[in-house]
Amino acid sequence: MDTRVQIVADIGGTNARFAYVEHDKDELLGIEVFPCADFPFLVDAIRAYMQRGDVTGVDKICLAVAGPVEEDRIDLPNNHWVFSQRQLADSLGVVVEIINDFSAQVLSIDGLAESELQWLGSARPSGGRVKAVVGPGTGLGVSAMMPSGYILPSEAGHVAFAPVDDHEAGLLKVLWERYHRVSAERVLSGPGLANLYWANCRLDGHCRELPAPEVTAGAQANDPYCLRAVTDFYAILASFAGDVALMTGAADGVYLSGGILPRILDLLDQEMFRERFEDKGRFREFNNTVPLAIVRAEHPGLRGCVQALRSGVGQAE
Repeated sequence: MDTRVQIVADIGGTNARFAYVEHDKDELLGIEVFPCADFPFLVDAIRAYMQRGDVTGVDKICLAVAGPVEEDRIDLPNNHWVFSQRQLADSLGVVVEIINDFSAQVLSIDGLAESELQWLGSARPSGGRVKAVVGPGTGLGVSAMMPSGYILPSEAGHVAFAPVDDHEAGLLKVLWERYHRVSAERVLSGPGLANLYWANCRLDGHCRELPAPEVTAGAQANDPYCLRAVTDFYAILASFAGDVALMTGAADGVYLSGGILPRILDLLDQEMFRERFEDKGRFREFNNTVPLAIVRAEHPGLRGCVQALRSGVGQAE
C-alpha cells in the first residue's frame, strides 16, 4: 500500500491483536489476532503481521502492553516476551510508542457508543470527573483517567485479595496452600477462575482441577462447583471494582472490560453485583452514585491505541 499508515497493537498475556489506521482516520483496518505463544519475540509477531497483510509505509507503531512501561526494558508478567523499547524501534526502523494495555482501555471509553455499554444500575456519568477501567483476562488490569486526561499508572490488580465473608475467607485460606501471597489477580483472571474452582472443591474435601474455559462451560451446564466458582468470581470482582472506585475517586464511572466477562454474561446476577459494588460501609452513599458498566465493544484496546496516537498519553504527576 502507498498510503502512510500507523500500526496499533493490544498485547495481552495470551493474544496479540493488531490493526492499522490511515493518518487522521480512526477506522481499524486489517485486524488480526495472533497467539503470543506462536512467536519467540514480540518483534517477530509485528513483522509477521506486516508481512501477512502487506502493511508497508508504516511511520509509527503504538503498542499497548500488559505490564509496566516506565522503563526501557519491558517484561510482561503474564507473557514470555521481554524487550527493550529502544531496540524494538531500531529493529523495525519506525517510531514505537508503548503504553500500558489498560491505559488503552481507559482511553477508549469516551469513544464508545451507548450500545457498546451494558449499564448496571441507574447512575450515569456527568463528565469532567475521574473514570476507571477494571478488566479480568489473562491477568487483571486496572487504570484510571483524571479529568485533565492524564492516566494514572497502575498495577492495582496485584493488590491483596480481601475477603468480605466467611466463605471467601475460607477460599483465601485454601489458596494460601498454593500461593505465599494471594493477589486479586489470583482470583480475578482466567487462571483465577480455575483457582476458585479448585479452592471450592478443596473446601469440600476434593482435589479437582479445571482450566477456565471448562469452568465456564461447566457453569453453563449447571455443574455445582463450576457455578460456585463463577458466582464467587462475580462477587469478588464487584467488591474489587467498588474498591477501585474508592481508591481512584471514579465518580464518572467504573467500566468492566477484559476477555472473560463476555463469555459468562449469561450467568451475571446484576442485582448482587451492584449490591457488592456499593457495600462499602461509611462510603456506600458515594459508591451508590458511581456509574458501573460492562464494556461490550470489540477491540477497545486497539481503539484506545488510536486515541493515544491522535492525542498523546499523559502520565499523572
